[in-house]
Amino acid sequence: MGDYTTDRVLGSTGTTYNAVFTDKTDNATLTQDDFLKLMITELTNQDFNNTMDTSQMVNQMTQFSNMQAMNEMLSYSRTNYAMSLVGKTVTASRYTVSGDLDTTTGKIDKVSLVDDEYVFYIGSKRYTLSQIMTVQDSNSTTTIDPTKFSISSSDVTESTVKLNWELPTEDDLVSAGLKYSVYYTKGTDFNSVDDILKNGTLGAGDLTTQEKIITMLEADTSYLFNIIVEDKDGKKYCYNPIKVQTKSAE
Repeated sequence: MGDYTTDRVLGSTGTTYNAVFTDKTDNATLTQDDFLKLMITELTNQDFNNTMDTSQMVNQMTQFSNMQAMNEMLSYSRTNYAMSLVGKTVTASRYTVSGDLDTTTGKIDKVSLVDDEYVFYIGSKRYTLSQIMTVQDSNSTTTIDPTKFSISSSDVTESTVKLNWELPTEDDLVSAGLKYSVYYTKGTDFNSVDDILKNGTLGAGDLTTQEKIITMLEADTSYLFNIIVEDKDGKKYCYNPIKVQTKSAE
């Protein structure tokens, strides 16, 4: 899993804490001090019978000045971006000491600079910038539109049909909290949640996968199937219906 440091694991009273892994500082980055040390070392160890060309020294000083300016711009950009996240709704994840993924979605209450790294607080939890997975405006809401995705049927018999349907969103965080209910009817076309609930027969409910075999159907009968999707906030949406003809009884 790479090099990690961990928060406090065992308290003075022997109490065990739920630790989380945090990335170490990247030691591969060349700092301004590193650049100066390299240049001083080069000057100290130069051959005095063949001293460094003045133009080379000027060129190195120019590079050093450019690096200083770029670092200042980078620092300003990081600060500006960190401050802009306050009040935004984000999803952040970190690994616990047991290897589980601890994910939190909420509004960033404040940001602090700790050991030259910005730390973001979501309620009582804190995350680093690299642990923030998604950012959205606090006033925006994520909606799904199942009508842009399809339902398909297979393994049709006299009394059963297997239904599969596509995820109604490509947002993994949203799709993970969805539940599905399958409804069917013999004749009434139902293209809205209200119509489905009013006219449809529930075939299966509270599903978390995109597959279900519907049983106890009548032979040689035309059915319309539709699926209601419910998100974690209780909002409901529906697909476009699919028509399936069961096989005739032998």
